[in-house]
Amino acid sequence: MKRRFWGILTTKAKPFSNWWQEFRAEVAVIPMDDPLDPIVSVDDRVLTVRTGYHNRRNAILVPLMLVFTFMATYFSYDSWPNFLSLTEDANETLMRIQEYRKTGYDPIYNIDKMEAYNEALLNEDRKVTFLTYMEAQSVRGRLDRFLEGVFLLGLTWMITVVMWLLFLLKPRDAEVYFDRQRQIVYSWRHGRVGAAHFDKMGLVENQVGINLVLQFENKKQKGYRPMAIIGIDTGKLTFHTEADTTYPLAQILAFMDHGKSAVITGSSFKRKPAKFFWRVDRKPDSFEQRVNAALEAEGDFVHQYQTRWVKGHAL
Repeated sequence: MKRRFWGILTTKAKPFSNWWQEFRAEVAVIPMDDPLDPIVSVDDRVLTVRTGYHNRRNAILVPLMLVFTFMATYFSYDSWPNFLSLTEDANETLMRIQEYRKTGYDPIYNIDKMEAYNEALLNEDRKVTFLTYMEAQSVRGRLDRFLEGVFLLGLTWMITVVMWLLFLLKPRDAEVYFDRQRQIVYSWRHGRVGAAHFDKMGLVENQVGINLVLQFENKKQKGYRPMAIIGIDTGKLTFHTEADTTYPLAQILAFMDHGKSAVITGSSFKRKPAKFFWRVDRKPDSFEQRVNAALEAEGDFVHQYQTRWVKGHAL
């Protein structure tokens, strides 16, 4: 079956229900002991799936974070001025220049330029500070190069800190719940609840996998808007094709049509949660009432996500 799969150019969603008949006719779902990623749990009533953030975190974020940490630490140690050592060298050099002037000795370097540089290095207390170091670099005509190095070092540290904060503070994503009994889909992100009737749920497929569109609360729970849960993958980090996402979607539809026996062979299934997360995205308060409110507020939900770019909950 040919779905609207344009990779990164896919900006608008379509109802998943548009392809139900093709899925039912063309894709045979085989019950398994382990129904494979992204399915996390299956029981009589609910099937849950997870995003692939944990895979991208471990395979992309963590290595980059360690590389940038090493680079920032190394460059700080290697390129940042040692003010104590510079203070000793500057004072010794100026004393040596005074001796040269008394004895008339002519060194191979320009004694006037060297004296001006070292005088600029020292403040009134005869110590080197960051400001005097910049002034000395200006005397040597190297201030622009020094400032460029400071900027690059600061940028490296900023990226490093952001990645560490993301690693430490970003919670494990809440799962997406498919309730067969009520024929609804719901989840939450950072305290905001999203839900939709299964036949109205939006779908976007691209390189990062399956992206499901639900009716999410706005900030401070004032109104609703379609938003996508991004990156439900099939075990791949990226470069998903339609062939990769077809079977998980068929499994979801088979469960909602026929129940757990269409997906698993046992009485239930539960996958171990992803490891090495400090926090879990906590289930919001008054959750059931807020799910019902989101369902009641669907209105032109389907029209909105088909005609407008859908913002996503990627982080």
